[in-house]
Formats: sequence, structure tokens, C-alpha cells
Amino acid sequence: MSRLVPFVLLGLAVLICCWVSGISSSWAAAPAHASANAAKPAGPPQASTSSWKPGTHLWRTLRRVLDAVVPHERGARRPSDATATREESGSGSDTIAWLDEYGTALRTAARQRKRLLLLAYGPGQEGMAQALAERLAQVPEIARAFQQAVRLKLPTDTKLPSKAGDIELIRHPSFSGLGGKPGLALIDFSTSDPARCGCVVWTLPAPADYRFDLAEVARALGAAPPPLRWMTDYADAVRAATQQGKMLLVFFCSPGHCALSSRFEAETLSDPEVRAKLAEMVRVRVTTDAKAALQGGEVVVLNHPAFAEMLGQPGLAILDFAHKDPQLYSHVVSVFPFVGNEVYTTDQMKVILGLPPGTLTQRTLIYAVRTHPERPASANGQVDPNLLSEAESHSEYQARIGVQGHHAWESRFHRINARLPAGCLAYEVCAESWPGQGLLQAAIECVRCWRMSSGHWHSVASPSQVYGYDMKRGANGIWYATGIVGR
Repeated sequence: MSRLVPFVLLGLAVLICCWVSGISSSWAAAPAHASANAAKPAGPPQASTSSWKPGTHLWRTLRRVLDAVVPHERGARRPSDATATREESGSGSDTIAWLDEYGTALRTAARQRKRLLLLAYGPGQEGMAQALAERLAQVPEIARAFQQAVRLKLPTDTKLPSKAGDIELIRHPSFSGLGGKPGLALIDFSTSDPARCGCVVWTLPAPADYRFDLAEVARALGAAPPPLRWMTDYADAVRAATQQGKMLLVFFCSPGHCALSSRFEAETLSDPEVRAKLAEMVRVRVTTDAKAALQGGEVVVLNHPAFAEMLGQPGLAILDFAHKDPQLYSHVVSVFPFVGNEVYTTDQMKVILGLPPGTLTQRTLIYAVRTHPERPASANGQVDPNLLSEAESHSEYQARIGVQGHHAWESRFHRINARLPAGCLAYEVCAESWPGQGLLQAAIECVRCWRMSSGHWHSVASPSQVYGYDMKRGANGIWYATGIVGR
């Protein structure tokens, strides 16, 4: 008798569906359309009057009954009305689903009261979604927030309806923060604030290498700050950074209780954005007298010549294992000793962790420019390898002859301009430090000198399209700095 039950149920389902199919119905939901207002959906889905198809509904009902009573290898899972694509994550086994229909994503986020993360990509940038997922997967706290959000990826030429007619996605006023470029946007349906619910609350243009600022993304997604875990063996940390291809942050602390280090951790390293940026790096905390096997023998790490500009003090140093350039790879590219009784503030630490790839001297001078109290804008543009090379060459020349100046600028000007983006002109600034100053103090002094000259400061303070800074020390103990900007 039990074997007849499935067939009895099937027969009943056929009779019910035949009866229902004869009734005029408007149950089917209207097709999803992009809202004319990117900030808020147009309202609940309206019923359609023309999409009822009896044969289709009969088949769907039969499938439901069969799925319930007849086992299938595929199971009873059926695709939903939301179209989604999947991107492989960095683990090689997990996948991340992305919706690819704007109206459906809006309604899904509104129904679930979640954040909607929109990725707008341009031609040839289809890999941006995978690159983003792989980076976020490196930090579990951010990865969880990313997976909890509704995720949508669309080409930048996707059309959205507006009062003036269809308009490209990134040209819509709601996404003006993208500046007409590919990038990320967040539409917040998780808030209880009616003035913000369903609105675009955050945008982030895509960088050229797709490496979005993890701290910015974490903040937008409301991710919990990742805990700071420190390695304690320098040699192990170097191996880890080498294997993972990451920057290595070395935190030198005084033996025993280090008051400066404790202050630095409490006041600066507790900041969520700082912790999110640090999560991308390999981190090791060692004492100033810690030893490691280097160059065939055990030495005090801080006494190694590579850390000479630490001046034997507690503080921070960064080694580059992320860039294969021979000038950078495995070299110390930043040193920030604690000077006097001061520690680096949250704002200063964000600058340190956001410096562009470069040598120790280049990054230190860029840091000094970016942290000047008046926040000059020249180093906020795009760092240019050609201008870095020109700044390095001229700084070396000044250091070699022991004389500051714009030597042979007339001939160098034409060579430099020929390699700048169209429409840019080159401007150069030069300065020198006091004798005997350490690298960081000398860089700060050179920027102070530029501030004292209206002509130099105009070049340093004005926004630039491209820039390059560097400095070198002469045999006389004086540092010679050069900055070249294109604007």
C-alpha cells in the first residue's frame, strides 16, 4: 500500500494544477528592473498581468511533488529568480557568489536588511571580483562581513533608468563618488536610520592594480577589527613573509616593560583601520636585544647594518617581500624609531602603512611630505617610477659634490618632460639637512625648508598628477633631497 502513496499524490497534484490553470491569475512577479533612484528601490514588486503560463506552472508543481517523493542525486535544489555567478576564492575550494542583476540585488538586500556591496568593473576588468575576494579572504573578520553582505557585480556600462532617460551606472548621481571610474559602492539596508536606509553611503574608486584598501572596505562592511597576533621569532617571520610575498613589519620593544611600546599599542595599534591595514602584513615583535641567525652568524637584529637608521631605538621597521624589484625585495624600506618621548599617532601610522612602493629614502621623504602639518598635496598623486629615478639621480649628484642646487636643470627639464603624461610640466624642489641628522629627522627638516620658500612650497603643496621624491647623504653628513612633480 505504501508504494501507491507517491502515485496517489501525483494524481492529486495533476488534478489541482489542471483546475488552477483554468483560472485567470496574476500571481507571477513582475520582472526585476533597476530602480531609477540608485539609493532606494521603487517599492515592493508589482503583480504582472501577462506572464501566467499554465503549462509552466503545471510542470513546476509536478517537479515539486516529484522532488518530495522521489529521491534525486541532485537533490531538490532549484535556481532562484536571482541570477548569480560564482568566483573562486583564494583557498581554491570555497566560492563567492555574486548577483549580476541590479533590481534583484536591491530587493534582496532590502528584504534581508543587509548591506549591498556593488562592484562596478570596466572592460577587461572581469577579474576584479576574484582579486577582491582573494584579498578579503586573507583577513577572516573582513571575509565574514563580506560574505554576509549582498554582493553585486556589474559592468560600468550597465544602464539605469532615470528621469532624463537611461544613464550609465557610474554616471548616475548616486555613484558620483566613483568619479566616473570602476570601483566599489555600498548601499545600506541594514541601518535603522530612515534617512540612510537604501542610500549609497560609501564609494571607493578601484586602484590600477585592483588592490582595494582593506581598511576602507572593512569599515564600510562593518567588519570587526581583526585581533593583532605577533610572531616572536625574527627568522621565522622573515621566512613567513618570503613564502607569503608580504611586507614584514618589525616592532622593536625595549626589554622588560617598555612604556613607549605600551603607549603605542594602547593609543595607535588599537585603531580599527590601523589593525585592518596591519592584517595584510606579517608582523613580528622582538626586543631591541633579540638575536637571530643572520648572514651565517647569530647577531643582535637591531645592530644589523640594515637597521642603522633605527638609531638603536625602539620603534618600527618594514621590510619588503611583496615586490620583486631588486631595489626593494628583502630590503628595509621604512624605519620609524621612537624619538624622544613620542610615539606615532593613528594618523601618522595610517600614512606609514599607506606609503607607495619605494626605497627606504624615497618612502621616508614621502612620509615627511604627507605628514607635514599643512598636508601638502603633491604626494597624493600617482608615484611615478621615472620621477623617482630622476629624484634619486639628482640627490646622488648633490650628495657627491656636496652642493645643493638645481644643477643642469635646463637639460634635465626637457628629458623629464618628454616622459611625463601629456599636458604635464615638471617642477623641481631641492633642500638639504643639518649635518649629522638621522634619515627621518633629515627628511622632516628638508620639508620644513621647502615651507620657508614660497616658490618651493607652491610645488610641494599643490596637487600633482605624478611625483617622485628621494634623498641621499653626502660624505659631509648632510642629506640632500629632491622632489620632482608633474602637474
